[in-house]
Amino acid sequence: MMRISASRKLFFVINNLILIALVLTMIVPLLNVLAVSFTTDLESYENTIKLFPRQPSIEGYVTLFQRVSILRPFLNNVYVTIVGTFLHVIICSMAGYVLIKEKFFGKTILVYAVTIPMMIPFEMIIIPVYITVKHLGLMNTLWSVTIVGVVSTFSILLMKNYFEGIPKSLEESAFIDGAGESTVFFRIYLPLAKAGLATITIFQFVVKWNHLLTAILFLNSPEKYTLQIALKSLVVSQELTSTTQSVANNTRMAGIVIAIVPLIFVYVFAQKYFIKGIMIGAVKE
Repeated sequence: MMRISASRKLFFVINNLILIALVLTMIVPLLNVLAVSFTTDLESYENTIKLFPRQPSIEGYVTLFQRVSILRPFLNNVYVTIVGTFLHVIICSMAGYVLIKEKFFGKTILVYAVTIPMMIPFEMIIIPVYITVKHLGLMNTLWSVTIVGVVSTFSILLMKNYFEGIPKSLEESAFIDGAGESTVFFRIYLPLAKAGLATITIFQFVVKWNHLLTAILFLNSPEKYTLQIALKSLVVSQELTSTTQSVANNTRMAGIVIAIVPLIFVYVFAQKYFIKGIMIGAVKE
């Protein structure tokens, strides 16, 4: 057996302690949010870090859905996220499929057109995007939040890398059997690129679910508000309800829990493909 030196053991101990400390900085705040969300209104005002509520209660969640009316923003957010993610995955996959074709007219220009936007932050083009959305008549509609950012250079290049790893012989055999481009794309390339699809789906799901800037820019009617606008008002404002009563901390934390839970579920179910997608799709041999 190979003996481990004292210095190496010390390195492992220090490394593990640092990792544990980093994990605690992420886990403890989440546990505190979850615990406070299940406290009573009075207990939630205590200025301490809680890992377990003394008197478990769902008062915060009752207030959240009855007085604050979080359900409508939540459903709006679900619509924007699901539709936006679906369009993103389909469009970026199609673009990646086109880029693996050996030669076609205008391919170089198309590659530049796809790559250049990766260097431009969204904050630099807010005004042109706002004007475009306004001229299209999409202001104060959920479609304005849905279609903005529906295409991503990262997703296109990731899917391109995946598609390039699929044997060309499968495509050629399909063409010989009389299949068209759409059949080859949907029945051969997409099924064999599940890990890549899961990766861009999770990334886009998180982006769409957590959107705030675009919602603030394009939405101005309460019935169109998405979850992030509602949470912003919930955390910042002291009087969100139809009464003169202020919103307690347990209600605020309940809103945060409601916003986090869908992300956790999506990651848990797609974790296997997501990790594989990061390891393989981003780096090609």
